[in-house]
Amino acid sequence: MRRLVSFVFVLSLAAMSTPASAQSTAKSSPPPSAQSVGAYGYASFGSMRFAASDSFELVTGSSSQAGFGIGGGVTRLWRGVFADVSFWQHKPDGERVFVDNGTTYPLGIPVRITLRPIDLIGGWKIEAKSIQPYVGGGVTFMSYKEESDFAVGSDNVDEQKTGGVFLAGVDVPLGRYIRVGGEYRYRAVTGVLGEGGVSAVLGEDQLGGSTFAVRASVGR
Repeated sequence: MRRLVSFVFVLSLAAMSTPASAQSTAKSSPPPSAQSVGAYGYASFGSMRFAASDSFELVTGSSSQAGFGIGGGVTRLWRGVFADVSFWQHKPDGERVFVDNGTTYPLGIPVRITLRPIDLIGGWKIEAKSIQPYVGGGVTFMSYKEESDFAVGSDNVDEQKTGGVFLAGVDVPLGRYIRVGGEYRYRAVTGVLGEGGVSAVLGEDQLGGSTFAVRASVGR
């Protein structure tokens, strides 16, 4: 009988200690969201300041242009490593011009310009509770179209070139799955501008430039 009482007493102690050890393990273990790979999507709105600022200023009347982007990616591939893909569009309109000895002559021919970069980026993000900075770099695939009525010869342009892109930004969580923030992108692409027209006269061969944007993302 005494052995049975002793055995029951030992089992009771073991049962009481098990929840405490489980709670201790739960407290020391990070939440599942901090361990597993996450995914997100976002929408952005910002303005690109063109690297060929003088050329765009003469043709469109401005060295920058507003645009929008959509994208998404995966996070925590290994610790803070993330992969991101995005599609952007900027559509400035202007007028064809002729430059002679520093004098600009408007030709009265409307021109429609479309820039559509696709960015593939890898980087590192610090997922803190309040502010989440990130930085990365990769490749951009730039589609550039320049169209106008009454085009002659090579006046219209339709080119796709590859270049580099740098990204830096910060997210601020508004909840478990929603974040807002701002970012900076710089794209460098050659082989489109500088071969003819105004950009050749001004000696500007860089297509791309600096983009400052705000973005809202959903995911974990």
